[in-house]
Amino acid sequence: MKKSDGAIQKGFEREASLVQERLPERLTTENMAAIAESLRLFMGRNNLGQGRVAELLGVSRTVVQNFLGAGYRGDIAKLCNKIIHLINSVERKHRHGHHGTFIETSVAKRIGTFIAETEAFSIGEGKIGLVVGDAGHGKSVCLRQYAEANKNSVYLELDECMSSRGLFVALARALKINSYGVLAELTGRVVENLRCRNIVIILDEAAGLKVQQLNQLRQIVTVKGRCPMILAGNRQLLATVTQIHTRREHESLDQFMSRLIGVLNLDELAADRGGGLYTQDDIRALYEYGGLRLTGDAVSTLRNICRTAKSGRLRTCSVIITALHTSQAAYIDATFILAAVEQLQLPIRAWLPVVTRDVAVEEEVVSAVKTG
Repeated sequence: MKKSDGAIQKGFEREASLVQERLPERLTTENMAAIAESLRLFMGRNNLGQGRVAELLGVSRTVVQNFLGAGYRGDIAKLCNKIIHLINSVERKHRHGHHGTFIETSVAKRIGTFIAETEAFSIGEGKIGLVVGDAGHGKSVCLRQYAEANKNSVYLELDECMSSRGLFVALARALKINSYGVLAELTGRVVENLRCRNIVIILDEAAGLKVQQLNQLRQIVTVKGRCPMILAGNRQLLATVTQIHTRREHESLDQFMSRLIGVLNLDELAADRGGGLYTQDDIRALYEYGGLRLTGDAVSTLRNICRTAKSGRLRTCSVIITALHTSQAAYIDATFILAAVEQLQLPIRAWLPVVTRDVAVEEEVVSAVKTG
């Protein structure tokens, strides 16, 4: 790995020295005006309003408004430092990223088809579909994009600490209806709204739902509201749904299962040695940007990471590629990727024997042993 040793660290050091804006030694009126103009340009480039910039800076919208209008009377040095840090941070990310561009991968297409099938089977009554997979498959990105592209879908990301009332408050807000009142009143309004609309409810991060909450969602959304519902989460969600139904207070799982139209298990699909979830074209579309090109063995290594459980999958691949952008190499091969794993001390190092294994070669060896 000699050619890549230290390349990432040197790249980080070089990257840190590249800044869009610097805090001047003295904050004169002219300097503050220049920083305000830089902030305006930054907001324009990134399509950000004053409210969103205020959130990113951790200040009120009034502070941003007053600063842009040269009327801020607070700690000007502290605010300017925050603004310059924000601009440099975002610009640094943009230099090595897709700028938020959605890539329609094979996984996105599978998820889209699965949602459409669940909706198609919801004739007269709502059906339920489960999208299951560990972290890093890109489930949330695909689900959000589906909801954005299909306006008859409502996407909601759940919180593991949500109570039943909190769950339906969040759903009511996503449906843009009154979210006040006791649970019975709240669910009544949700049912009334759902019956009047032809929509799909997509609930992400659903692994923390308890059996009682699954039953409530089944009753309100699919039975009374007559809407199809997609629940997405890790393998814990599937374990909850498929546990022994005869246990006390778990009897309602029989009714839940009767509404379940199917399970899209991304973990099983990813482990399939016949191809896995992500094709070569997917990997190139996701990671060949900013002038970087991947060799064939680099693509194979990234695909193997995506096949490996508990590796972070696509999320880890993105970290690796972002780091390798700093090395300024035109072509990235497997050696660079493995060096990045070591230099960044990624948790996937424990899985390197699996990650680096050439599946095709391994199968040839097995075949040769059998025939020998």
